[in-house]
Amino acid sequence: MRLDGVWRRLLLAVPLVAVLISAWVVVRWCIGNTLAEFPPNEGVVHDAARLAPDDPQVYYSLAVFARNSFTPGALEEALAHYERATSLSPNDYRLWLELGRVRGQAGDAAGGERALRRAVELAPSYAMPRWYLGNLLLRAGRQDEAFAELRRAAEFDPQLRPQIFALAWNLYGGDAARMRAAAGESAQARAQLAEYLIKQKRADDAIAVWSALRADEKKAQRASGEGLMRALFEARRFHAALDVYRSIVPESGGAVSVGQFLNGGFEKDINAAEKNPFDWEVRPAPQVQMGIDTRNPHGGGRSLRLLFNSRSGLNFNNVSQLVVVEPSTRYRLEFFIRTSELKSATSPVAEVIDRGEGGRVLAASAPAPADAGDWQQVSLDFTTPAQAEAVTVQIVLPRCPEGTCPIFGRVWYDDFSLQRIGADSGANRAAADGDARLSTAARPS
Repeated sequence: MRLDGVWRRLLLAVPLVAVLISAWVVVRWCIGNTLAEFPPNEGVVHDAARLAPDDPQVYYSLAVFARNSFTPGALEEALAHYERATSLSPNDYRLWLELGRVRGQAGDAAGGERALRRAVELAPSYAMPRWYLGNLLLRAGRQDEAFAELRRAAEFDPQLRPQIFALAWNLYGGDAARMRAAAGESAQARAQLAEYLIKQKRADDAIAVWSALRADEKKAQRASGEGLMRALFEARRFHAALDVYRSIVPESGGAVSVGQFLNGGFEKDINAAEKNPFDWEVRPAPQVQMGIDTRNPHGGGRSLRLLFNSRSGLNFNNVSQLVVVEPSTRYRLEFFIRTSELKSATSPVAEVIDRGEGGRVLAASAPAPADAGDWQQVSLDFTTPAQAEAVTVQIVLPRCPEGTCPIFGRVWYDDFSLQRIGADSGANRAAADGDARLSTAARPS
């Protein structure tokens, strides 16, 4: 009976021992895995290898330390660790990705390609396996295959495209046609290529790429279109910038035309230049209140009012609009002005400034009258230079003849318009430039 009791106790102990052994193995593996995943130094990873000799994370970490050591034989050591890691975890694309990269660095292009294609197979919708495979193929001179993989990588991560364009730019010497082929046929890729080309000072190529997109594609690629438009502004290609704007904002782009003011009567909200660079730009200024006035406009229901209250003088040029124009063309700017109790040695004037390289003032109005209770019409005739693409019409305070000129009072503006009055001719250029007329309109205040 006592023997039976001993065996019974032994049989009960066996499962307990098995559980303890299993627990020790699990705990040991967990400790080793944790040490390998967050190792403070290489020695800790070697300790982890003793605790968890079959954990792929251990060999991955050993490979990383080896690659970062830059010692003789480090690449071969890292390669051996990656080989071991992939054998322990053959379905982890990250291990195959790193193995492919290291094989390529070690001069084994064929082995690197096999490993990277395995990574692509395991993670077909991830960008990085295709990105590194494309780069390896590119180094091997297999350009068509390389850019096919790089294009697929960019489909999953569009932020890679500028790097792809840079590779194509260097490889093809800036050949725009070959770059278009490398970029691919997707609307997003071509729109981003247009952005890239304009940044490389290739405005004509950028415009050609953008123009080849369908109308619906341009509207869908608004972010790229806005980037292209801003770059065209910086390059002073205002006609092209206007075309891009009209294509990405077709619902309001039709209101923006060559040789025409936008919202000249201030019937819509102002200060929309951030959204539409062809609209009014009204920037805040100290000691000047600017806003829409709905009382007694000249036409429509609103006008722009400026209330000056400065004892120390102002450097004011805070109201402006860029208007796209034709070169070598005569235009007439007309607007209406009203003032009340305007007191200063210098008063606001309207200027027309060429947006070309010179930035020349093409015409300027007479200073605003001190107290014009009635709306008065102002007309300015000017001729655009031969290479002109746009002018800026702005309200400014001229330099004070006394150094510092206080200014007080109110000024209203309304109904800006621009009319083309003929092509330039040498006989009338001198008479047209800077010709200003001021007359009293029939409308009372």
